[in-house]
Amino acid sequence: MKDIQSIRIAVKEDIYARRILVLYMEIRGQGAIPLTRTDENLTPREIEQKAAELAYFLRVPIEVF
Repeated sequence: MKDIQSIRIAVKEDIYARRILVLYMEIRGQGAIPLTRTDENLTPREIEQKAAELAYFLRVPIEVF
């Protein structure tokens, strides 16, 4: 748990040029691990809520890219 640096929200584009929000966990020495699938179609509010809950639980910051 000490290696978890942050929770990251990133905007990706799929092959149809749709914007998709993906939630990642940034881990020291391992990079970013995706926590949501690109086909989940969560709303921005749902992604933000999941990120906030997880960041609060892990006591890490949220980054938005």
